[in-house]
Amino acid sequence: MAFIIAALFSLAVQLPAQLGASELVRNGDFSKWSEGSAAGWKLASSGKASIHYDVNEKPEGAKGSLRIDIEGSGAGEGQVVASKFKVQPNSILFLEGWMKAQKGFIQIKLYKGGKEYQRISVNSGQRGEWTKLEKELDVGDADALAVLLRYNQGSGYVGKSLWFADISVIPAAERIRSAPTIAKLEGVATFSSIGIYADIIGDMSQFTKGYSVFRKKGEQEWRASLPMQWQDKTKQLRSSLLNLEEDTEYEIKTWMEDPNLTEKMEPAFMTVKTWSSEVPIARTVYLPAGEITEPLLITESGSAEGWVRYTGDPSGTTVLNVGMNGANAVKFEAVHHVILDNLTIRGGVKDAVTLRSSTDVRIMRCDISEWGRPGELLPSTNPKWGRGPFYLDENGERINLEGGVRIGRYSSRIVVEDCYIHNPRGRATSWKNGHPLGPTSIILFNSDGNLVIRNNSLIGGEEHRFNDTIEGAYNNYITGGPHRDTDFDGNTMFFSNDDGVELDGGQMNVRFFNNWIQSSYCGVSTAPTILGPSYIYNNLIVLEGEERGQTNFAFKVGGNKVEEPGINYFFHNTIFSNSMALRGGNWGKGPTPLFTRNNLFASGVLLWPQKSKADFDYDMARPNSIDPPLPEWQQNGVTGLESFRDRAAGDYRLSDGSLAIDRALALPMISEEYQGSAPDIGAFQVGASPLFPVREDSVSALPMQLQIEKTLATSNEKADTLYITAPSSTGKRWRILSDEAWLQFSPSNGPCDGKVHEVTVSLKPDFKREGLRQGSITVRTDFGYNRTSFVKAKVRLADPGIQMFVAADLEQRGMTVVESDPNAPVVPYLAAPATRAASSEAYIKFDFEIEEAGVYYLHGLMSVPGPGSPGHDSCFVQVDDGEPGYWDFPVTAPGRWEWMINSIQRKEYPRKMQLSAGKHTIYIRGRESLTRFAKFAVSRSSLPPQD
Repeated sequence: MAFIIAALFSLAVQLPAQLGASELVRNGDFSKWSEGSAAGWKLASSGKASIHYDVNEKPEGAKGSLRIDIEGSGAGEGQVVASKFKVQPNSILFLEGWMKAQKGFIQIKLYKGGKEYQRISVNSGQRGEWTKLEKELDVGDADALAVLLRYNQGSGYVGKSLWFADISVIPAAERIRSAPTIAKLEGVATFSSIGIYADIIGDMSQFTKGYSVFRKKGEQEWRASLPMQWQDKTKQLRSSLLNLEEDTEYEIKTWMEDPNLTEKMEPAFMTVKTWSSEVPIARTVYLPAGEITEPLLITESGSAEGWVRYTGDPSGTTVLNVGMNGANAVKFEAVHHVILDNLTIRGGVKDAVTLRSSTDVRIMRCDISEWGRPGELLPSTNPKWGRGPFYLDENGERINLEGGVRIGRYSSRIVVEDCYIHNPRGRATSWKNGHPLGPTSIILFNSDGNLVIRNNSLIGGEEHRFNDTIEGAYNNYITGGPHRDTDFDGNTMFFSNDDGVELDGGQMNVRFFNNWIQSSYCGVSTAPTILGPSYIYNNLIVLEGEERGQTNFAFKVGGNKVEEPGINYFFHNTIFSNSMALRGGNWGKGPTPLFTRNNLFASGVLLWPQKSKADFDYDMARPNSIDPPLPEWQQNGVTGLESFRDRAAGDYRLSDGSLAIDRALALPMISEEYQGSAPDIGAFQVGASPLFPVREDSVSALPMQLQIEKTLATSNEKADTLYITAPSSTGKRWRILSDEAWLQFSPSNGPCDGKVHEVTVSLKPDFKREGLRQGSITVRTDFGYNRTSFVKAKVRLADPGIQMFVAADLEQRGMTVVESDPNAPVVPYLAAPATRAASSEAYIKFDFEIEEAGVYYLHGLMSVPGPGSPGHDSCFVQVDDGEPGYWDFPVTAPGRWEWMINSIQRKEYPRKMQLSAGKHTIYIRGRESLTRFAKFAVSRSSLPPQD
């Protein structure tokens, strides 16, 4: 079974074609000289240097070496360059050579079509003695290669020499080597996962594949796992076991195979036990009843045999309300085996709860809010900060990185579970001001990893948006973000102006699964994956816009800014994005390894401009949404439209007759068990509950998304019903909580009796702000268990004064009239010309008259085609004799026709048109090619027309 799975999951590798002799570097031993230079090599340095053949200074076994004498300093690095030679794309080559230098290295330049494609540096920590350098190279899409001998030519190196010897590049399959062996096998557990680490000694190769199988201790049959990832710079094979049972011992067998080796490679074995939710309590510290205004400093530790538990008074009236009386409401400093349980926590000038140098700490069922500083939104006072404005503190410094929970340095085995973290004092800026800055629910700040963040409601709001819902620091550190061996499971994550979660950093066996992200700019960021692997599976990501209505990527994938980045695995996710579903190259322009299976990209572009190191298959996507549409991608994928069971109610189960049913690939540990002939694509299998994320024996609240409305100056109102079920194991009573002042609900509480209870949710009678409001409503029990639903509220004007215009009926120049399109809401419609130059000359014009002066909005029923939809997603709008404003569309997913409100990029969303009574003219001026226009509407309402 393991052999079959590994074959399915291996990224495509081709053996190199024979290019004449196996040795590809000409005169790699530097023995041939012509006209004072080594044949096939050229000195190319801005400083002064000379090269010589040296038979006295050489490594053992070499005839001689190339000596470089640095005679004058120069800018940058000096170099001796070998003649460029052709390589077979996707081949694997092996570079070997010797170097003796204080500061030097060998560099490989890869070329594609004559242009530089990628640089790879090969160096060593040893200096001043002969050092052997080796590197296997996957050339990717490159078709040519050059070898460069690089050295520091700064003034401090003038008068010094360095040497290189026996430089060779051969097909890696011809490399003579001994079999690698597993020197150490280690497993790192959480409740439901185990990270596997195999340290390798010997001559490893990209042709060598690692495998692991596992079983519960005492069972006979081995179970297959996903393939192991090799990383040369750490000399380690890594992978994860997923969806395990907690408090269970597992036996694990790991081994390697290589088609180019005849030696037998012995397997290694280990036994690892997963964590238990139940731990022994040695002592419980009850905080006094009532309000506590002084910070709680936890300094007492427990042990594995007996933890120390802090909780509120049994009366349930304890509130730790620190306000601004301390930097933190709760601080863990150098403690271990401690539980903070079911406590209401308010305040903290910076973070509500912070941990440093602590291990084995569990923060459970806490209600955490009102931390951080609101600041004052002021213009930028530092040119290095960018545009601004920013929320500044009393010292004029930008406010950022303030969390409900901060897991800091030297901390590991930390659990945050079943918490309700919400309503910070401040709010994040948006991309309108530059990169967002502001509060976050959980900060992972250079910890030692091995964390679990599970079953939490992490809820911002329109007035208190997070920067990232879960934020990491710092992205370019291996220890940044979750670092390693970390699970994110069962979390609900609403309202961020940037990412739902930053996994950026080392990402060694980091797992993000069974989570729901909504109302963010991006979903999951894996930029960069410095080491890998990371596993992102069974998640629901709904990106309909941050505070400006803009979205970016559901999956923000890195690039090659770090050498040899690790791989990201994306399995069985359901994605609905107004813009991009996935994009690479967000940390370096080159590719990073990516592997996708069984994802439902119901809306959004799959953009992978690097064109390599990605393996897309068995996914479902909309027509023309894969960019570029390479033939090797999605050979077993599905192209089609998915409407879902009831998206308005947050029910993202597959619709009856969906093309995604029975079309997925069975994956070990993830989708081995299924109904029908095969698993279903996406996060929801046929027969699944509409309730998501899945939390065992917890509170249920349906629907996942509520829709309420009212019409001002009338009695028209639409409430919605929330159906709540709370088992007796979750507490005695539940109550409704919301940070939205415009919401009301009845009843506000009820018993935990396992029965279904109905709660009516509606807008408060005195709320009269026209437009769309978005918020949330949370059910929380007295034992601290929670469940949150999203809320959309539409407040309409009784008479919005809508004037509707069919685009094809309007005056226009340069547009194409499209007469037939089965997927269009209106035909004929207008499309911009096929080139950007022609589009800039095209326009649509319409005249209208209004009786009452005031603020008006422009709406357009529009669509952008794909592939290449980012090149068709904007136009200009000119009102009367005003300056044209740049209208960037908030919905750029190809093929979706949506009503979109006019905005001005980075200036105003939505754009308010202050119009006088009388006649007016609007021009829709072309900007990008092929943009489609069906209808326009001018209205006093910011809500789209109901047509």
